[in-house]
Order: sequence, then C-alpha cells, then structure tokens
Amino acid sequence: MSKHIVITGATGNIGTALTHTLLQQGHRVTAVARPSHRLDALRDAGATIKAGDLKDTASLTEALQGADAAFLMIPPNVTAPNVLEHMGQVGESIAQAVRAAGLKQAVHLSSIGADQPAGTGPVLGLYHQEARLNAIDGLQVAHLRPAYFMENLLSNIGLIQHMSIIGSAMRPNLSFPMVATKDIAAKAAELLTQGFEPGSVHYVLGPQNYTMQEVAQVVSQVIGRPDLPYVQFPYDQAKQGMLQAGLSENMANLYDEMTRNMNEEKVMVKEERTAAATSPTTLQEFAETVFVPAFQGASAA
Repeated sequence: MSKHIVITGATGNIGTALTHTLLQQGHRVTAVARPSHRLDALRDAGATIKAGDLKDTASLTEALQGADAAFLMIPPNVTAPNVLEHMGQVGESIAQAVRAAGLKQAVHLSSIGADQPAGTGPVLGLYHQEARLNAIDGLQVAHLRPAYFMENLLSNIGLIQHMSIIGSAMRPNLSFPMVATKDIAAKAAELLTQGFEPGSVHYVLGPQNYTMQEVAQVVSQVIGRPDLPYVQFPYDQAKQGMLQAGLSENMANLYDEMTRNMNEEKVMVKEERTAAATSPTTLQEFAETVFVPAFQGASAA
C-alpha cells in the first residue's frame, strides 16, 4: 500500500538515500530541506519538495499535514555558537509541528548514546528530543540509534593528502561500532513502510566493531598508499584542528567531551550487538565504494 511520507533533512546522506528508496517502492514523498541543488535533484527524481528551515514551525506543519508518516531529524549545525540550544530550538519546532499537523507515525533519527543524560557531547540534544517526541499524545514514534557514521572517516582525506597520516583523538585500539549511512536509510525505510512497536528503539551498529588502526589498514590498502599510519592526536591539538576546520568552539568542546568519554569506554562503545542491530555494509565495502571516489575526487581537485 502506497503511503505519503515526509522526510526532514532530505538532502543529507541518510535523507537522500531514504527518499530514493521510498520513491522506488512507489510511495509519495515530500522532501523537506533548505534550498539547494540537492533538493532540486530530489524533485527531479519524483519527490514533492518543501524548501525551508525546520525552525519555521508553520511551514513544517504544512508539510506534515495529511502525511501517513514522517522521518524526523535535527540536521547537524557544527558552527552554532551554542549547539545544544540550537538543537533544542529545532527539536521544539519539530514537536510543535507534529502536534499541530496531527501526525500519527514517525521514525526519529537519534543516536547511540541517546539513552545517557550526560557525557555524550552533541548526542545529549537527541536524548532531549527523544523525550519531546515520546511526550506527544497520539504520535507513534520509533527511535533509530545508529553508531558512529563511517562517512565521518572522510574527514581524513585532507590529512592523507597533506601529511600522509590518518588521525584523530580516538585511541588507536578502541574498538567501537561504525555504520554506513545507507544502512541507516535502509532501516528507516523498513520501519516507515512495515510498521513498528510505538516507543521502540532500534540500534544500527554496522557488521562489527572496528578500531582506528583497522580503519588505517583498510583505507591504506584501497587507496593504494600502503602503510599509512594512524596517529592519535592530543585532545588540545584535535580541538585546534576542529576550530581550523570551521567548527564553533562550543561544538569542538562537545566533540572533545564525547571523544574523551568514548576513549574511557564510558559511552557509545559497548552497545550490545544483536542480529537486528547488525547492518551489512563492511568497512572494506565502504572504503571501496565511498572513500575511494571521494579521495580521488579531492585529489583531482
């Protein structure tokens, strides 16, 4: 049975893959995002588009009206001077629009660690958003809690080009779950079309845990640069790198908090792996199909 499904954050990696999947399955999709050529491309693919900001509650309410279900997310804003405050404002706007539109069913993009009330950096904003959505009368909601995105590893391309290293503040031997965003989109599509237990939580943890040392080995091999070392940066150096990359001081501090607590294995690394939470895309496959083209594109540029 065809459904009308609204996708917020439709131009991100997850939203784009989800929109295409639902269109291919014959569903009506309204794609909500800021104006961009990526949003225009979704219109060309068959989606109805709604250009706007999620803080515009009236516009979002209009988009959600009459929909059978929605994919709800707070798009990241790494330059916000106060990231958690920004997430709260967007989250409140989404909740108000859901209420005003009378939306009955939603899948919410949350994160591993969103069950923790502290110590998770920016993920704390999703802890509060889960509570906001759970409190809406008449809304059946499922929370997706994916692990660390494999796509985050693309930030190493500049380091490889300029310094011949892969690096971050993560411990080299810290084993933690990583997931490809296309697998998160596939899980969202499954929940939106096949239904779910109201209030349920769904982890998406990739096929296994990996260490950053293993990341360096796999990436070295697929890009043909053997023996790229993994370098663990001191926290202050990693933070400096984030600021140079354009992140706000507040966001850099939140990432610093999250990384320290992951390194100490206090958050986001020990989630119990079940068959349902295990998704198929391996680090090797991600490196070959996503990392290599991105690296080659950056090298050509």
